[in-house]
Amino acid sequence: MRRPGALPFWAGVGAAIALVAVAAPARAQLRTCVEIEAAAPGDALARLLRDEIDRHPTHRAATTDCQAYLSIELLDFGAAGKWITGRLDTQVPHRERIGADGMAPAVERLVTILLHNDPLVLHGPESQSWLERQERALTLRSTMHLGLEVYELATPVGAPLGTLSGVALALRREVDQISIGVRVAGAFNPGATPDVLSLRMQFDAQVEAAFFFRPASSVSLFASALVGLVYQRFDGPATFDGAGATAVASSDGLALGVRLGVEALRITDLRLFAFLDLEAPTFVSRDVDHGVVDQWVPSAALGIGVLF
Repeated sequence: MRRPGALPFWAGVGAAIALVAVAAPARAQLRTCVEIEAAAPGDALARLLRDEIDRHPTHRAATTDCQAYLSIELLDFGAAGKWITGRLDTQVPHRERIGADGMAPAVERLVTILLHNDPLVLHGPESQSWLERQERALTLRSTMHLGLEVYELATPVGAPLGTLSGVALALRREVDQISIGVRVAGAFNPGATPDVLSLRMQFDAQVEAAFFFRPASSVSLFASALVGLVYQRFDGPATFDGAGATAVASSDGLALGVRLGVEALRITDLRLFAFLDLEAPTFVSRDVDHGVVDQWVPSAALGIGVLF
């Protein structure tokens, strides 16, 4: 007599065996054949593709008994650049631009993405993250811009605030929503008198990373983070040297900043922007020789600029 529950047990075992049998071919390497759609591709591209396929644990290059077909097409748009397009069986094709680094890196990126997204493979690497996509885009289709800024700097040194007029030169590399650049700036207060503590000049050398909220629009708000070195020079009474004495003091160190602004004419070669900067030094400006200054000196700047 059959024990109660025996049939469901053996039915479960049978189902498990069937699942293993179905999954087993997916764990094996898929025999993948290469088809190149080009007028005169040559053997070099075919060998490069087969080498890239063999580097992946889920596939291996083959010429017979194919289980998958990788088709490749080379596109040459002249001044617009060269592209390589790949399709694995009936999947949506993926396209990579052949950049300044040459054909081999483009083929490596293309094959990696196609094979990692093969539906016949049960276990594969995860798709690229947003940061990885931005990094690749920054390498392949970024643009360079040179910028010139004018701004007014305000600090808590003075009565009640000290102001300095400044100019800056910036160089940045931009793609889609992000840009990375460097900035050198100098602000001056030539009208300061030594009988009252004042910030006579401030120089900044910074690295900036910016994010644009509407990158495809003609006008976009942006926010950026800045980090770099700041040099400050002060004039004022020398309290350690006696009544009526004046002196000059300087300090320098690391400073952190944020920038908020709006950029217009983004669809043209000449762009305009306006910004508000807030900068916070990571140190206290202190004159241990003459006692000219002993305080933390943050700053705010309001300005406009142009990008070429």
